Amino acid sequence: MMKKSNVTEAFQAFNDINSAFGGLTEWYARGVQESSGLTLKQRALMSIACDVCEQTLYGSLEFHIKMALENGATRQDVKEAILHMGVYGAYPKCFETIARLKEIYTEFDQKGLYLTGDKVSHPKPEHNWILDTDVKDGLIAFEPQYGDLSSRMAGEVWGRPGLTPMERVYISISGDVCQQTLSADGPFPFHANLCLQNGMTRKQVREMIMYLTVDVGFLRVWNALEALNAHFTRLDSQIAEPLAGSRK
Repeated sequence: MMKKSNVTEAFQAFNDINSAFGGLTEWYARGVQESSGLTLKQRALMSIACDVCEQTLYGSLEFHIKMALENGATRQDVKEAILHMGVYGAYPKCFETIARLKEIYTEFDQKGLYLTGDKVSHPKPEHNWILDTDVKDGLIAFEPQYGDLSSRMAGEVWGRPGLTPMERVYISISGDVCQQTLSADGPFPFHANLCLQNGMTRKQVREMIMYLTVDVGFLRVWNALEALNAHFTRLDSQIAEPLAGSRK
């Protein structure tokens, strides 16, 4: 679990800004976030992805990095989460975040904190969820040059050690919601399907997206949930069509 002292200090900092804001934040953190079913490490990595997209590089980024490091992530794992967003959140934003990360790690070094070096929590995955599936073919069919470039870039990050494939899914969905890349033919349905194919229920996927409310705002989460419900409806229709045909 995350160290209670840091949580208390964070809530006090919010209260110092505004008591109503602090109270709302504490209610959310202790209630809504807990219902997501995600570990603190997973939540921290998702929030870091949002920090990259939003470029909230002071205050919240450092808090989320500490949250990740205090709940099982290494320094390299955190860097991997940021590097992953180079594809999903744009490289200039990734560059700025890495620059800020170096400053934060220098401050940690001076205090002797989180000295995990370049260790990673997970080895390189045996199965690349981009290159070893039909995703690459779909991207190339959409537009050959774009598909070739994007599949090579995404395939590179999805094949790196440090994070589990599912952690990369959570991070990618955070980018989808944050940047509102929610179209029926885009990456969002693919990432949602990966959740379902790897044991998550539809309710858990919805709650995972609900977790992002404070990081990205109610309106963007609303849009994401609408897009998710529409995707689930399409999935149900695809299941129903063969069944209806078999009864004829």
